[in-house]
Amino acid sequence: MACEIDHRMTRRSIRVGGALGVLVIALLLLLLPAPAANAQIPKTVESPYTPPSDQALVVFSRPRRRQPSELVYRIVSQAGRCMAVLANGWQMAAPMWPGKHMLMVVTGTAPPTVQLLQLKLSAGKTYVVSFRPRVHMKSPVRIEVVRRSDQPLETFPAAVRELAPAKPDLRQCTEWVSWKRSKIQPRAEQVKRKWDEANEAYRDAHTVHRNDGWTAAEVQEP
Repeated sequence: MACEIDHRMTRRSIRVGGALGVLVIALLLLLLPAPAANAQIPKTVESPYTPPSDQALVVFSRPRRRQPSELVYRIVSQAGRCMAVLANGWQMAAPMWPGKHMLMVVTGTAPPTVQLLQLKLSAGKTYVVSFRPRVHMKSPVRIEVVRRSDQPLETFPAAVRELAPAKPDLRQCTEWVSWKRSKIQPRAEQVKRKWDEANEAYRDAHTVHRNDGWTAAEVQEP
């Protein structure tokens, strides 16, 4: 009889011990970190100057000057739509369809002055144009195309990458252009005639060419 009782107690101890072991293992599994497959992989943050795959991106940059000018530069399409507004130290990027474009750089108000900039763009590339003030009544803006071939190792300019784009109200700018259209249009026609009569060197200096741009991967590289 005593032997049978011992056997029963032993079996009960085994059952209890086994149940406790399963419970401990279950608790340990709950405390373990989630599998690596469930971990969120951080996404790569794209630069605001990364071009769309089916369009070009044109960066209009106005470097900051110690003696700021109150004159605002308005970059306007032939249709009268504002592409960018540049105050001192501002920079903006505008997506544009590939192909040939002619833009107006409108400054001043009474009366406004107009200068021309030609662009020949390829899809999937970012282009940069710099604007600086100069003392000239008819052409108060120095327009400089930032060409890939002129940069060290042909890299995308770090100064452009590091400056966040401004976000002015372009709709308000377009309304202003529409309001001033009667004064802008005659001057635009006048500078277009001078453009057609200018020599090749002048037009080339004020033209963005297809090979002047950078690809998306080149823009994002530090």
